[in-house]
Amino acid sequence: MNTEGPTQEEFEKLLRWLDPDRDKAGEKYQKIRNRLIGVFSSRGCCDTDDLADKSINVVTSKIDWLLGNYVGEPALYFYGVAKKIYLESIKPKPPPNVDPPDPQPQEVEELATHLDECLEALPQPDRDLVLRYHEFEKQEKIQNRKSLAEKLKLSRNALRIKVCHIHSKLKKCIELRLRGSST
Repeated sequence: MNTEGPTQEEFEKLLRWLDPDRDKAGEKYQKIRNRLIGVFSSRGCCDTDDLADKSINVVTSKIDWLLGNYVGEPALYFYGVAKKIYLESIKPKPPPNVDPPDPQPQEVEELATHLDECLEALPQPDRDLVLRYHEFEKQEKIQNRKSLAEKLKLSRNALRIKVCHIHSKLKKCIELRLRGSST
């Protein structure tokens, strides 16, 4: 499974699987996502958006198999995956035996340097978007993201997906730089 989120190609395939008409596919996607959020909410989960997105990412990661093998209403497959995600989320987590080692200051400095370099390598609009997306805390963060989505004429979910793609680029860039600096 792709843990970084779906690629644009996978997401496009997912939409085509939901409906050949792009507008109808978008409506179905949003309806499924809202339903997943409702399911997680009704079960008392507090991170409903994240769990819904995780469920969608799992389904999207299996899109090639689904296109060739799954017969039935796609929404039902999403709900089956969501049930497994929910059950996994409520499993008791074993207490950690040992505290993870603290990162050394030079490691933190190296990561920060690589992040700065990778941010600089992004196109200006992507860099501005990801930096603005992570501004503020708690309620201010929610309001910021809402107004950012409105300004860009995107749904909040589309904004989240767009930022997820930028995060994926940043992660790959940082990993490449870390590999290069360790040789």
